[in-house]
Amino acid sequence: MPLLASLGGLMPMVIVLILFLGLMSFTTRRNMKKQKEARQQMENSMGEGSRVMLTSGIYGTITHIGDKQAIVELAPGAEIVVVKQAISKVVEPSEEEFSFADEAAAPVVAGTVEPAADQSASPADELGVAPEAVNPQADVPATHTKTSE
Repeated sequence: MPLLASLGGLMPMVIVLILFLGLMSFTTRRNMKKQKEARQQMENSMGEGSRVMLTSGIYGTITHIGDKQAIVELAPGAEIVVVKQAISKVVEPSEEEFSFADEAAAPVVAGTVEPAADQSASPADELGVAPEAVNPQADVPATHTKTSE
């Protein structure tokens, strides 16, 4: 009986501790569930052409989307593959500070675009010098040794 009597003083504190831990567990699970639902809703709203911000802070446009991954275009012709978890949020046009015109919409001024260089020509041919003069590594020895001064 002395054991039960000594627990009587601790019993209210144990009950309060159990209630506190139960409340913390409940609120944590509830917040996790809300975050999961918000994430799922955001993923459902994403589609091809959506502007998104990645967790790294980089903005891009989704060009293709799969079950686990998405292809995000950062600039015209520059695409990366990311997992969906790397997409932080879908960005509305009003949220972006800068806007960029599509490259197709950009006006082209006659004479400003240079034709592509002939791929068969080497840099030496373009400079009019011997090929060994263009190679900066030609005179560098294979091994370097420290010289004593």
